[in-house]
Amino acid sequence: MHVVPIDEMFHLSKRLGNSGIDRIRYAGKANTEREPRSTNIPNTVIKQMQFVQPNQSGCPVAEYIEAASILDISDSKPLNVNRLYNILQCIEMINTREIITMTDLSKRHAQKYLRAIKFVLPFLERHFSA
Repeated sequence: MHVVPIDEMFHLSKRLGNSGIDRIRYAGKANTEREPRSTNIPNTVIKQMQFVQPNQSGCPVAEYIEAASILDISDSKPLNVNRLYNILQCIEMINTREIITMTDLSKRHAQKYLRAIKFVLPFLERHFSA
């Protein structure tokens, strides 16, 4: 059986968007080991995040993640909220290597997502433990 990579399925890729194909691309590539000499953040809310949808109005989780997406003021463009959700829903040990594996972003851009996750994670832990 021949499996066609998602990047070769133009219409499906276009419909899903970049953050949508991140999940598909990441399936089977996950590495839960710590990355030496790097920031490794254990994803303590991965199970709870499975039941949260992006862009739900009035949802505290959505508000936290949206705040984290605009946290980095060095860029005029905020981080992709759907990608932040994907990272929190799929990656067990969050580090730059895994974000690059999932999103195919540059190291510098992946580090911005890592900083946003590091910022938002304590708020999400507090929300889910309440």
